Amino acid sequence: MEKTSNAFEEKTVASGNTRSEQDTGAARRATFCTNVFDVMVRLYGEPGIASWCLEAQTRHAVDVPSLLFFALADSNGHGADDGEMQRLLERAGEWRSLFVLPLRHLRLTRRQGGRNTAEIEFYEKIKAAELEAERLQVRRLADDFLPLEGPGGLAARYLEMISMSESEAGTLVERLRAAAKAVCHGFPIMRVEDLKTS
Repeated sequence: MEKTSNAFEEKTVASGNTRSEQDTGAARRATFCTNVFDVMVRLYGEPGIASWCLEAQTRHAVDVPSLLFFALADSNGHGADDGEMQRLLERAGEWRSLFVLPLRHLRLTRRQGGRNTAEIEFYEKIKAAELEAERLQVRRLADDFLPLEGPGGLAARYLEMISMSESEAGTLVERLRAAAKAVCHGFPIMRVEDLKTS
């Protein structure tokens, strides 16, 4: 009887440890999803990242917010299976098509130069609206991503989905990985306010 009791206790402790690990994993993922956009902004500002991302956007139609989201998810050890990832991209893509891309087109058209202060201010408002639309796109990604589980390597899998060559994708993913490591120096992801003091 004593052995049964000890075995039961060991099983209960093991079960509690598993539950605790799951709770910790869920909390880490929730923190990631809550703060990811702030860290994406910081990552985008790292040397070279903006130009590499914009080149990928121009040459391969890469959705930069999704790519940065996936790169940061990889850095924090989060994943999703291929089917879930496709659904994430479709849902975020709807928002991107309706709001981000039209605002970007407007901004790029207006960028040709303002003639007066009012036109320059209008350009700045379009630019701010585009950034807000991207933030809301990332919010959609994060909300849909929160309950998922699955393998990592999301950034590389995303670039493979859009048919970027393996060598180009590998180079871009490595650059993002190094920059994410520099920015995040050990998640959980911090807010912009926290990053300003570090």
